[in-house]
Amino acid sequence: MKKKTRVNIYDVAAEAGVSISTVSRALNDDPRISAKTKAKVQAAAKMLGFQKNAIATSLSTNQSKVIGVLVSELNRGFLSALVHNIEETAFGMGYSVIVCQTNNSHEREKTYMDTLIASRVAGIIATLSLETESFEHFYKAKEQGIKLVLVDRVTNAMKETTKIVIDDYQASLEGTQHLIEQGYTKIAYLSGPTKQLIYADRLRGFEQAIKQAGLPLKQEWIKYSSNLSFADGTRVADELLSLKDRPNAIFTANNLTAISTIAHAEVLGIKVPEQLGVIGFSEEPFSAFMKPSVTSIRQPSKAMGQLAVQKLIEEINSDQDENYIHQKVVLDTELICRQSTNRKKPG
Repeated sequence: MKKKTRVNIYDVAAEAGVSISTVSRALNDDPRISAKTKAKVQAAAKMLGFQKNAIATSLSTNQSKVIGVLVSELNRGFLSALVHNIEETAFGMGYSVIVCQTNNSHEREKTYMDTLIASRVAGIIATLSLETESFEHFYKAKEQGIKLVLVDRVTNAMKETTKIVIDDYQASLEGTQHLIEQGYTKIAYLSGPTKQLIYADRLRGFEQAIKQAGLPLKQEWIKYSSNLSFADGTRVADELLSLKDRPNAIFTANNLTAISTIAHAEVLGIKVPEQLGVIGFSEEPFSAFMKPSVTSIRQPSKAMGQLAVQKLIEEINSDQDENYIHQKVVLDTELICRQSTNRKKPG
């Protein structure tokens, strides 16, 4: 059986009895084409099942209605919710979305950036991979007229770039203060790689709250993880809870490691929250349903996704405005107090 070939613009032109340039103009709603001709072309395209090629359209019109999204991991609660809200907002504003997962690899991030540039996207929304320390690939996109908005994991090194963030320092400080208010006096911290601004700020907030309370800030109670995975959370929890002078609370820089910390404490026979308080950063969908449920700092994924798209499209539409002002938008977080820190009496 002969393989069916893809319907193209020549097929539509033949069916409608017009030139290919007329088909192109009619499908792009060119005012030079009459309503009658547009209707005839659209009917032919529909009957043949013709699909416009977004890349080809951008090549011919120099206008793309596609946004690229670079995200580190799609299987994390906050990031999947962020992407969901980016897509919903973009679609509502007439844009399609291409999502690329970097898996926290700098090389993969660069490869996907080249793919998005070659696809002639109008703009890119990105959250940096954990490995990213140089930004030439982002500058390359900007030099080619592709607009850029950074979300969540950002860098101060990139000037003239809109950023949508939270106050990681303040959120971490308040989370630590919550542990102190619950009576925990020996508090450990699990940080992500501090070459990333968000993890440096979260660690600073933790340290400041400990100092303000006059509590011990032991270096052996501060641990680091390169990927903040479930396995790394278990490893660090084992190290901390095996110490002779072990902490009675652990603050982790993401929610997945908080979950693995609680699970490992249970294996060791350590009761949460009575003997160990645990708080995490960001939300996983199952945090509220664990036993005990996990106290965490909720990031506004909906507002961050919506604003990222709105600011990106605003910049796309002001392409000729040399005085466009790039913003750093800081959104509020919410401390969700659950069972893992709900200790009635100091201990």
